[in-house]
Amino acid sequence: MAQKPKPDTRARRLSVRRNVISGGSAGSTIGRAAATRATVITRPRPASQSTFYERAIVSLEITPLHEAPFGALVSGWEPAEPLTDASTRNITEALRRHRLLLFRGQGQPTDEDLVRFVESFGDPIRGSEWFRNAGALPEILPVTNIRGKDGDRLGVEGATDLEWHADYSYAATPAKTSFLNAVELPTEPPRTYFTDMYDAYATLDPDLQVRLSGLRATHSIADYMAEPDKNFAAKIERDEAAGIDRPDIPEAEHPVVVHHPDTGDEILYVSRGITRRIVGMERAESSALLKQLHLHATQPDRVYGHDWQVGDLVMFDTLGTMHRRDAWDPSERRLMRQLSTACVI
Repeated sequence: MAQKPKPDTRARRLSVRRNVISGGSAGSTIGRAAATRATVITRPRPASQSTFYERAIVSLEITPLHEAPFGALVSGWEPAEPLTDASTRNITEALRRHRLLLFRGQGQPTDEDLVRFVESFGDPIRGSEWFRNAGALPEILPVTNIRGKDGDRLGVEGATDLEWHADYSYAATPAKTSFLNAVELPTEPPRTYFTDMYDAYATLDPDLQVRLSGLRATHSIADYMAEPDKNFAAKIERDEAAGIDRPDIPEAEHPVVVHHPDTGDEILYVSRGITRRIVGMERAESSALLKQLHLHATQPDRVYGHDWQVGDLVMFDTLGTMHRRDAWDPSERRLMRQLSTACVI
């Protein structure tokens, strides 16, 4: 399906107002905290031009998550409507402040809605092409144990737990922002955990920060994923057909401490699941240092555990966080849609 054109919001916008209001409760992790409401008033276009402009007012309410070290709830998002410039700025600012945004209570977006939303924040990675071409829109990577009628895998498979990682850190151009959308969940949905790697770096001993300066680490997806997905058979076939020579298992080298491309803020960029070794360091010393950094980064007081509901969309700074997933009963179905935007670090 062809994407509908992005609206010219500047011509339609009359005013932007931001007010502080009292927040409400929406589940065990979403509390009564001060909220920021960003209200954008726009001129509706004639109905003949586009159904996207039926609503005249778009309102986003952003509320810090209750009893969580970081994160915020976003209410008022309408998936079928393109974001205005003001809403895009407000969401971007909120993500910088909170690291993670939970969109809850809206209708389930279509694939096209989801891709258009992600494109507001950067260039999407063609995730399904990294693993296997699972759908019409390559930007969407299904993460699921569901199989098609012919038994083919529909996306990245497995019901086991996933170790701490940052999305696409094994790529030369890793992910900057990631999006996870719950489409179908088992009776007891597995929890996803997130930890703040800005805070992890900022709270390191200053002498250790100096030691890490200039170090680089190798990131590889080998030995991380479920066995059926490790050979990247579909990707290898496409690369060969296109005459592209790439390693069968993606691997990349990045600084141990990276700077966010938009803010320059320092981030501890290692993970237990993907980071394999410190370049130029003896294996024993490298393993000991990575273990020390991992234990520091995953202290319980900086970890947020998300309990999923169908329809949830979690948008997170994947460059500045790590995440992992619990296992679940493989006899029950689970379908998530994953998207990421790319960056250069």
